[in-house]
Amino acid sequence: MTKVRFHLANGPHFMQWQVRNGDDVTYYDPHEFSLEMVGCKLRNQRGTANRIHAGENKTVCAWVECKAVHVHPAHDPVVNEINPVRYNPRKFPHWYDIQHRDIDNHKFNRLRTWSRLIYQA
Repeated sequence: MTKVRFHLANGPHFMQWQVRNGDDVTYYDPHEFSLEMVGCKLRNQRGTANRIHAGENKTVCAWVECKAVHVHPAHDPVVNEINPVRYNPRKFPHWYDIQHRDIDNHKFNRLRTWSRLIYQA
């Protein structure tokens, strides 16, 4: 499985999409590329997320697990902005939708990034 997450650690890939497939790691500038993820599941380490929600420093605790990732130019307008999928453990310790429902482990056929956000494709 491939894992996709937004990289927030300081360094040359700060605020880029990280795509990890085993030992292979690639980074994509969200202003230059849009990622289309196929066969997705929203993953979260709830204990870590709860600690961040309570005030601890942020660390890696959530990602999108997917079967495949297709990279597109960022100007490609194919995105459904009505159905965002969000994650911010400071706000909620789980993945959430527009109604703020807990959607950890929810499966999607396709998700798409647009800038720093993820939408149902």
